[in-house]
Amino acid sequence: MIDIRDNEHRAEIILRPNCSASWVQNRRLILTVMAVNTVFSAGFIAIGAWLVLPFMGLEWLMMWLIISRTCKKLQIQQIVSLDPQTLSIDEGHQQCERSWHWPRQNSCVLVTVQPHPWDPLQISLSHCGDHVLIGGFLSKDDSQALLTALRRHLPIKHYCEDSVISI
Repeated sequence: MIDIRDNEHRAEIILRPNCSASWVQNRRLILTVMAVNTVFSAGFIAIGAWLVLPFMGLEWLMMWLIISRTCKKLQIQQIVSLDPQTLSIDEGHQQCERSWHWPRQNSCVLVTVQPHPWDPLQISLSHCGDHVLIGGFLSKDDSQALLTALRRHLPIKHYCEDSVISI
């Protein structure tokens, strides 16, 4: 998902992965599976097959761990801020974990087109040999929208097809 706040001199681009379900919806799914398991476990207890209970609990625990880990991983956010003098890139999950601040006049966009037509563009922001990959989690349409937004504010120095740019 891409959110662009743009005017003539400033831009703020917020990048987030597409999430099909929120944490609240995932919790509801886990609780529904737990309720179904509880009904089945009552049946197994009634027929004396109590050995199945630990496996049902293990299934619920594994499902909770996998869904919570995936949901936390999808909370990453990248914020690209462009003002007349600086380019700022902030990245993090719940708060800013990594940050880059560069002069805008020496910064540029590096683009690599992936070989498969369904793959998104690989977009990096660069300054004096340093580069940061942005939007690696975006879909193809979102990466095109990101490139269009960046094109209005920064020059595109490299646009390669079927290769990886190494700086």
